Order: sequence, then C-alpha cells, then structure tokens
Amino acid sequence: MNVAPHYRAPIWTALLHYPDWKVHFYYGDPFNNVQTIDFEIEEFAAKRDQIHKVKNYWWKGDKLIWQKGVIRECWNGKFEYAIFPGDMSRLSTWMAAIVCRLRGVKVVFWEHGFYGDEKGVKLMLRKAFFSLGHKHLLYERRAKKLMTQHGFNPDDMYVVFNSLDYNAQKVMRDRLQNLKKSEVFPFFSDPHLPVVIFIGRLTDVKKLDILLEAMIQMNHTKKKANLLFVGDGSNINKLKEMGREGLEEGWLHFTGASFDEEENGRYLSMSDLCVSPGNVGLTAIHSLSFGTPVCTHDNMCKQMPEAEAIQDGYNGFFFKENDTKDLKTKIEDWLNKMDRQQIRKNAYEIIDKYYNPPYQLTVFNRLVSGEMPEL
Repeated sequence: MNVAPHYRAPIWTALLHYPDWKVHFYYGDPFNNVQTIDFEIEEFAAKRDQIHKVKNYWWKGDKLIWQKGVIRECWNGKFEYAIFPGDMSRLSTWMAAIVCRLRGVKVVFWEHGFYGDEKGVKLMLRKAFFSLGHKHLLYERRAKKLMTQHGFNPDDMYVVFNSLDYNAQKVMRDRLQNLKKSEVFPFFSDPHLPVVIFIGRLTDVKKLDILLEAMIQMNHTKKKANLLFVGDGSNINKLKEMGREGLEEGWLHFTGASFDEEENGRYLSMSDLCVSPGNVGLTAIHSLSFGTPVCTHDNMCKQMPEAEAIQDGYNGFFFKENDTKDLKTKIEDWLNKMDRQQIRKNAYEIIDKYYNPPYQLTVFNRLVSGEMPEL
C-alpha cells in the first residue's frame, strides 16, 4: 500500500485475522500529516511480523513514484497474490507487477479504475498499466463499466467499495439518533432549524464558497436553515469573512478541526443534510453511516468513487456542478419535503449492505477462491 491511513485500520485488521490466509502488508510514510494506523494497538500486536515498512520516495512532495524494497520482496517472497494500489505514477509498481507475472504470481490492482475523461497518451498508459493485473478490486460499479468499455474482462473485476470504522459507527449511531438538536447545536441562535453540514478539510478543491453563497441566498430574507462547517484548512478565514453576517445572525458556525469521532458522530447524526460541493469522497460514507443524506455535484468524471453511494432522491441528491442557484434550489426542496426518519433508514441501508469490512471480506474471498464477481 502507499501508506497506512487511519481509516483503513478496520479492513486491515479483518484481512490480517482472516483464518484462511496469511496476509502481509507493506506501507511507507505519508508525504503530509495524514493520520496513520497505530500499529501498537491490540488488534495489530499479534500480527506485527506481517506488517512491513518500506521507504517511500515522493516527487515534488505529493506524488509517490518509488517504494524501496517492494521489488526485492516480489522477487524473493513466497506468495500467490500480490495486491498493489492502482496508481500508474509509481514506477516501482510497474516493475514489481512485471516481476510477479514472470514468477507466476497473480497480480491484483486495488484501484479507482478509469475516471472517464482519459484521452491520448494518458489513456494509453493507463490501459497498459491496468493490463499488468490479472484481477482488479474496484471502488465502484461505474469503474467496472468504464473498464469493460475499454476491453477488460468484467469477470476479472470485483467491486470492493470502501469502508470506515463500521462496527464502532454502528454502535454510535444507535445511541446518537435520539439526541436533541438543542444539545448538539447550542451555538446556533435557533438550533431547531434544519442543519446543513460539511465535514472535512476547508480547502479550494471542496468549493465551499458555493455552499456558503447558496445558504446566504437561502437565508437572505428569513432564516431557513443553519450551516455548520466541521474542520480546518486554508480557506477557513476566507469563508468566515464571506459568511460574516451569518456568524452575526447565528445561523453559521465553524467548529474548527475535530478528530473526536463521538463528537463528529453527534454533529452528523443530528444534521439534516451533508453537502460537499466539490468532490465528496469518504465524506459520503461518513455521513451516510450516521444516517445523514449527502449532496454533491453531478460530474462523475471529477468525483471520487464514493459519490456512487448516493442514490439520487433516496439518500441524497446531486446538483449541477458549480451552479450556486441549482444548489440553493435543491437544498430548499430537499429540506421542505424530506421525511427525516425514512431518509435515515435509507442512508443506513447502503452502508450496511456494501460499505463495510464484512462485505469487503466476501469480495476478497470470491477473488481468491476464483468465484465470479457478485457485482
């Protein structure tokens, strides 16, 4: 793996402790302050001999191009499957995959697949890279459709989805859904209004100015909803200045960075809608896990794969990319007509079905056992 991000701890634990396999993980340090897995905790203590750290080399600080030691392990190690992240910018992965194929080891890529906007040389290289894999673990069904269109065998592609700390969040959600808004949102002047939330890094790529402008327009003559930003980032001061009147009127609030999952669960569980105007990623899974519907833009070529967890009109909705007016209208319509308790059930449904480590294990088992993909 590239690194060992904290959110992957549950699925790594499940794979390491699966009785039919002996899994070894190789990972390196991240290029920034990404929160990583704590391998000192009890779940990993008994498996430390199966966890190996390698040296990562980054280009311009954010593009991983080489992992030292991986090729040597692929040449000398005794294993049946080698699973690599499907990132073609990593030159060591190209070489390691070729070594594995020469040795008769089955190569599996765990990947986003195609985004749908690849052209020319980029498309040619991505096809060549993916062709090194015998099998593919894909985050979403859209990626499988795109790969099939590019000539890859659908029987070799397994949709594995993504997950967070499903077991812990499931326990929390049952406990948190009966809270009162006045307990969770005392900082709003009227905490009983519908609450729109964004949780994550407050950066340019998230296009949070679109969300804030839509809410300013919505609340121009009469307060209709509150807006909560949970997180920190380079755009926080810009957003605070832009939303100065909302802060003064008490319908806008910034919590700052929050790494307390209990606190984040409270905010999400009691909010009525999570909006991520740029790409949405794991924020969608986080929000749906606590029963809160998700809104994001409709351009799937620019989305993260987790956007596909949103079923338009069922557990969230899409708005026209970069269109503040469309976002405002759709937020108003959604808040006016939604049945909060039914939407909560709808949100849980897809998480319980697909976006959890137990389901991911069934996908790994199908692949290793040579069974056909379920999806």
